[in-house]
Amino acid sequence: MIALGLLLALATGGFAAIAVAENFRGGSEYAVEVFGNQIATLSPPGLFLSGAALALIFCLGLAMIAAGLKHRRRVRKALASAPVTGEPGAERPLPPQPVHRRRRHIFGH
Repeated sequence: MIALGLLLALATGGFAAIAVAENFRGGSEYAVEVFGNQIATLSPPGLFLSGAALALIFCLGLAMIAAGLKHRRRVRKALASAPVTGEPGAERPLPPQPVHRRRRHIFGH
């Protein structure tokens, strides 16, 4: 999940950077070109909404990276705290179940 999130964040950031760098022409209609190929013609509101969509996809990639790191840290902590028995054929007990805590509420909700 970390790799997928990183790929998603890098791809949207790269696409946005290339699209902005190659499109400095003004006017009422914007022809979006990437590597010399016109991929769309957008009005100013369409251009704004496509930028907002790219920002949301970028944030999704960052959230996936954070969730993957949190999961990896939780698994490593559970494996490190699991007791190891000295018997060669003994099974390792299951890691303890996470305690459900109240989530942080945003804006008092």
